[in-house]
Amino acid sequence: MNWKKRLLTLTLTLGLLGTALAGCTQPASDPSGSPSASGTPEASPSASAPEASATGEKVDGGTLIMCEPTDISSLNILYETGDEGMTMLKPVYDPLYVVSKDGVRYYLAESHEVSEDGLTITVKLRENLKWHDGVPITTEDVLWYFEMKSNPDNNASSGTKVNGEPVQVAAVDDYTFTVTLPSVSASYEATLGNLKLLPKHVYEDTPVLVGAEINSTSGVGSGPFKVKEWNKGESLVLERFDDYYRGPASLESVVFKIIPNASTEEIAFQNGELSVLRLTTQDMLEKYSNDPNYSVYTLTEGRINYMGFNSNSPLTSDPRVREAICLALNVDEIIAGAYGSTDLAPAAKTVFCPSNLYYSDVEGYSQDLERAKELIAEAGVEGETFRLVYNSSRENMENCALMIQQQLKAVNLNVEIQGYETQGFFEVFFYTDAGDWELGLNGYSTNGDNQGDEYMFSLEGFLSKNICSTDEIAALWNEGDATTDPEERAAIYKEIQEQIRDVYTMFPLTSPNFVVATDKRLKGVDAIDMVPLFEDYLNLYMTN
Repeated sequence: MNWKKRLLTLTLTLGLLGTALAGCTQPASDPSGSPSASGTPEASPSASAPEASATGEKVDGGTLIMCEPTDISSLNILYETGDEGMTMLKPVYDPLYVVSKDGVRYYLAESHEVSEDGLTITVKLRENLKWHDGVPITTEDVLWYFEMKSNPDNNASSGTKVNGEPVQVAAVDDYTFTVTLPSVSASYEATLGNLKLLPKHVYEDTPVLVGAEINSTSGVGSGPFKVKEWNKGESLVLERFDDYYRGPASLESVVFKIIPNASTEEIAFQNGELSVLRLTTQDMLEKYSNDPNYSVYTLTEGRINYMGFNSNSPLTSDPRVREAICLALNVDEIIAGAYGSTDLAPAAKTVFCPSNLYYSDVEGYSQDLERAKELIAEAGVEGETFRLVYNSSRENMENCALMIQQQLKAVNLNVEIQGYETQGFFEVFFYTDAGDWELGLNGYSTNGDNQGDEYMFSLEGFLSKNICSTDEIAALWNEGDATTDPEERAAIYKEIQEQIRDVYTMFPLTSPNFVVATDKRLKGVDAIDMVPLFEDYLNLYMTN
């Protein structure tokens, strides 16, 4: 399996989050979070270059220009779900609905209902849905989509099975379908809602959606913007879809530019060539906060950045060594040195964050240098060299690595650091078990249903080649998904947090914020506190 497909599976798993509300029809709501009698949000306006707002009045039109460090390799959302794909194709493909801690936000679906036994979910689609080529969206697309994903040659079965057994999908009418589960899965409600459908009439003659011919064409989606042109390696240009089922967006167009260099990106932003810039240092935060031409927004990223241990290394397979390292580190000093401010990266104590449905404020690790030295001496690893790998494409990871290197030197451990681009990092960190590294810096999205993080910690997960975990923790994950009572689930996930901490699976570093500076005229940025930006493009508009 190549890395892109594995990354697909990883990101799909990360994204399929939610909670089961058995026997309850969810009320329709505006994706901005404001209740709507009809369940359909009102349309909104648009964006462009830096210039203080004159009147602040909402206008129709404008172009939102953002950038990504790397391009997508396809317009097919099924196979393009890395960070860049989740951002660049989000305006093109809508989900059925989104389950979050704040409730359910509906998109292609207008309602859904979970049966009392938790085994059947009934979904009602809106009746005015259209693909970007004008063809209606119906349950035919849903049934074909599940059939296509079930094809093992597509390597895209996520959402089609529960506990290894297939789900059964049936049409009730043109706009209503049911999904029957083989066993209770409390998290499947959100898994279903987060699916991004593909048009049957475009792809049905190509049942195996692999190969260059399918990955470089089409892009016919269901979202508020449609593909106008894709200049590979340079830009993706999207234009407003005027026949969008919730009404046309206020923005006329959205453009993603490919800018791999952070300095070049900032210069482009200052020159008005970009509408949004992520702020990754305290200096940047202060600079743009004090400039009247820009607005600064702090969003909850719903992410945990951490240092993981390699169970296949003779050094870190010893729990005494892992404990010693956890006791040797001071997370506040790491954040101060790597980020400069907790405004950008609040400290994390556990493997979940407040964006999860079930988050417990459990006690984390506290620095104890003397105890760390004792354990290192007991394990006989004084003066040993530990290899730390990190994803050099992720912001602040190198600085974190340098801070960890410095802190572990104080307890007589040497650290050799090695950065990899994303592809190489995932190969080393997740997919090989050679045991030739000891420590690794990574991050994972964690919001909505906690069960979405199981792949990170279960011994049977597809990312388990190097994980330090136990059978007891794996059993707790299974129990959490098979339980529908919210209080019981909360207790299970609290115990999972504590057990992962006590076997020293990882050292949580930060639960970072996503801080951005924007063109002063761009509004609606923080309508939904969710990352990747922006869940609902109808919230965005420009002022004059």
